[in-house]
Amino acid sequence: MSDSPSIDVADLYHRVANGDEAAFRRLLEIHTPQLLAMATRITGSVAVADDLVQDTFLKVWITRDQLTDVIYPAAWIKKICFFLAVNYVRRQTVRDKVMAEVAPQQESVEAPIDFQQLLQLVNKAVAQLPEKQQQIYRLSREQGLSIPEIAIHMDLAVSTVKNLLVMALKSIRQFLQKSGYPLLLALFIDILG
Repeated sequence: MSDSPSIDVADLYHRVANGDEAAFRRLLEIHTPQLLAMATRITGSVAVADDLVQDTFLKVWITRDQLTDVIYPAAWIKKICFFLAVNYVRRQTVRDKVMAEVAPQQESVEAPIDFQQLLQLVNKAVAQLPEKQQQIYRLSREQGLSIPEIAIHMDLAVSTVKNLLVMALKSIRQFLQKSGYPLLLALFIDILG
């Protein structure tokens, strides 16, 4: 973080946590260059990185009240951006794999498989899961938390989190298969977010 000596960083985070928009704009100025560089390295795209940095600060603003509890706020903000970038790359990789597998089959299938439609269907399947399975799935796939991190976050045993995630993925695969998606696509759900 490139703070000038005249900035009281702890006070800045405290002011952001209390909803100070001017402090938030200063926080943006401080962190954006580093986050943009990191997200660009990970995604390979300045445009995508710019969107991810905006998403990062949106999450920071929405959860700003947590800043007072975070020991290393700069690292927390960087971690949010890092996971957004990694999840973006993971989704693109999965999308490319799915499309590569489906492309040869599309000639014999009248309606091509739309990736956005598939993601909407996954979201519909997730919405039908029991509450804890939904939470665990979203923490794992959307926020990029590991199983131990989810266990701590939800105050559950690691084995419980693992079991509930496995059950959630199985339910989502079954939902996709019942909706007419081939088994191959349903199996990719394990890495879709």
